[in-house]
Amino acid sequence: MGGGGVMAKDDCNVTLNNTIVNNLARLTGGGICTHGIGGAATFSGVNNIIVFNVSNDCIQCGSTGGGGPCNLTYSCILQDMPGIGNINDTPLFVNAFEDDYHLTSASPCIDSGDPSSPPAPDGTRADMGAYYFDQVGIGGVSTSDQEFVLNHVSPCPFNSSTDVSFYLPEAGNTTVTVFDTAGRLVIELTDRTMAAGEHTVTWNGRDSEGRITCNGVYFCRCEFCGESKTQRVVLLR
Repeated sequence: MGGGGVMAKDDCNVTLNNTIVNNLARLTGGGICTHGIGGAATFSGVNNIIVFNVSNDCIQCGSTGGGGPCNLTYSCILQDMPGIGNINDTPLFVNAFEDDYHLTSASPCIDSGDPSSPPAPDGTRADMGAYYFDQVGIGGVSTSDQEFVLNHVSPCPFNSSTDVSFYLPEAGNTTVTVFDTAGRLVIELTDRTMAAGEHTVTWNGRDSEGRITCNGVYFCRCEFCGESKTQRVVLLR
């Protein structure tokens, strides 16, 4: 979902398996914002993924003008949120930068939905989010040992450093860079031959000259054998 997220002015019950990602709010609650017009609106839902939404306070679910609470259960949200089964973790999308919100095989959202919900189409426990991960090959998007995967950029938001984690199916030259929203290169984190397997490089929030970068949205790009994958990260000091 792109645009302005969800603004609740009346009680809103958005129940099952929504993915609310990459939205921008001017004040609070980049993903979900409850408002107090006509009464304290509330929002409730289950099996949702609400991540990478940006607001002034850099929280995913918030309220303004006397709005009521967000009541979530069995949901993935990048903030501490009371409620049974909620997790504060990166969902590990296939490629959020290119709006592919399917889950990779390492996603913590797989089999983490409400156990009382209807099962996923493959017969397993419900996943979080709009796109289930097909564990039996019926039609979901999966990863294998033969694929180059940008697993995650985490934590997000971050205030001192964030880790860029990726998997290489074979040895080869790998470049990891950071760009700002205008497409300008901020820093090259690595450009070298790496062995096959899992790798992590860390960005400390500084540019190539060692200067502290400003708060805001950046893009981490990983390139391997002519293929590139990008994920967004938010710096908030």
